[in-house]
Amino acid sequence: MATLALAATARPAWAQDQSAVPATTVDPRLLVEQLVAEGVITREQADRMIARATVPVQPHLAQGQAAQTAQAPIQGGVTADGTQIVPYVPKVVREQIVAQVREELGQQAQAQGWARPGETPEWTRRIQLYGDVRMRGEGRFYDKSNADIFTDYGAINQGEPQNINDATPGWIAPAFVNSREDRQRFRLRARLGVHARIADWVSADIRVATGNDSSPISTNQTLGAETGTGKYQLWLDRASIRLTPVSGVNLDFGRFANPFWTSDLIFDNDMNFDGVAVSANGEVSGGLRLFGTAGAFPVFNTDLNFGSRNAPVESASSGAYKSQDKYLLAAQAGFEVMPADGVSARLSGAYFRYANVEGKRSAPCQFYELVCSTDATRPAFQQFGNTMFPIRNIVADPLNPITSPENQYFGLASRFELLHVRGSVDYRASDRFAVRLEGDYVRNLGWDRSVIATRAVNNLGPDMQVPNPNTPDPNDTMSAPGAYAGGNISWQGRLSVGSVLNLNGQGDWTAKRGDWNAFVAYRHLESDAVIDAFADSDFHIGGTNVKGWQIGGNYAFAPNTILGARWLSAEEIADAPFSLDRLFVDIMTRF
Repeated sequence: MATLALAATARPAWAQDQSAVPATTVDPRLLVEQLVAEGVITREQADRMIARATVPVQPHLAQGQAAQTAQAPIQGGVTADGTQIVPYVPKVVREQIVAQVREELGQQAQAQGWARPGETPEWTRRIQLYGDVRMRGEGRFYDKSNADIFTDYGAINQGEPQNINDATPGWIAPAFVNSREDRQRFRLRARLGVHARIADWVSADIRVATGNDSSPISTNQTLGAETGTGKYQLWLDRASIRLTPVSGVNLDFGRFANPFWTSDLIFDNDMNFDGVAVSANGEVSGGLRLFGTAGAFPVFNTDLNFGSRNAPVESASSGAYKSQDKYLLAAQAGFEVMPADGVSARLSGAYFRYANVEGKRSAPCQFYELVCSTDATRPAFQQFGNTMFPIRNIVADPLNPITSPENQYFGLASRFELLHVRGSVDYRASDRFAVRLEGDYVRNLGWDRSVIATRAVNNLGPDMQVPNPNTPDPNDTMSAPGAYAGGNISWQGRLSVGSVLNLNGQGDWTAKRGDWNAFVAYRHLESDAVIDAFADSDFHIGGTNVKGWQIGGNYAFAPNTILGARWLSAEEIADAPFSLDRLFVDIMTRF
């Protein structure tokens, strides 16, 4: 068996017979060439290493080096008798090689976008993950004296049309809203987003979220709903591009967070906006800042194939129908001032104009038609509270006019052009305690009582007794629906105290352990002051035509992790009695 021999630069290699083995040494250039051959370094790196390691020979070392070079260099290999000779590389040489290779690789990594030792690649530093997870327990407690006559217009408009002629054989009553039986449930909300900085003035944002459905005002997932313990869906909650051409000016495109300074009186805190918005803010003098936002947002887009498949008839109600696209056009301006240390005030005015959201009466539509010309003017999504009216102009069956079905959809009875004023005053006594008083006022300038009263089918006053038109007896009366009792005014006030005033509320927030807040608020929201589809989904059963109180608080027991509770007590303003109390208990963390 061959033996292993080690050869040092300053001493001869040994073998079974030292005199038979020539002395060896290490040629650094050959070693570098071997590293290139093995693929450890590139040719360019090898050339740079050799160039950097080449230095002039010192005079007092010249004689010794000459003597060493005069000796035959020790070469690795195998002798005639089978002895394996391995050249020995001194530690100092090995360390020099490692240092040079590390430096070369570091330069190459930086040039080619790798990571420096101990650092992440440059592109990862432009990506930020964010999100939150919330578990909620909810209880709904209905007053047992509530009426039970509230038609679920949202269910009708999202499904098959409702036959409103109860004389039709086999007539089935419409879906109704639960107003008497208590309910409890657990709900989960999970949101995960990615924010990417493309350039100093260009960024993108994408966020996915849970949710029972594609509702625009909630990302809550009811646990155990529909599929029991089955898996849950994720929805694209945000996807936007932001341009910041100059400091203080932002242009947003896509689906993004609410760009306006509003409260949940108009827009639910979870609502996002589709469209385009431009916003700006800046300081104009010491302690005074101006801000403003304007934008255009599609609310509904007509299906490309919206129309009837029936054969042409005299009323010309078949074929493709006119588009019924709906938009929100909005603008807001305001200012913020700091009159004293720890005191700030904010005031804004806004105008929100919803184009084409009012329902429209259709062209004459045969009783057997599947689609009528203005079906697309009904709300694509709604909660509860807005005044409704039937939008189909049904032509009855001439052979059976009394029992002919009248299949209806329902549209909004009012136009919506909202004037909104919002203000707040903050006083911060210390890092641990602050007070905020805020309020909102909304008036729907598009509301017309005289128009709505002639066609409203809900939000009516108490039934009235009127003469029976079918008898000549003036004392013979019959019951008739009361007059329209809805309105167009909305307002609310809110008082908050704590170290983080918007903790578990609107907007971004961060919390340290021990942060807290508490609040009390009162709200008066008439039926047609705002669009019920976008209003707060937690107050009453969500929507409008409600008034009442809410009280609550939150406490951070760990960084950005809170425990909170709210109690909301509300009742209807117009129509039959409908009172409801709701309790929310939340545990939430965000990152």
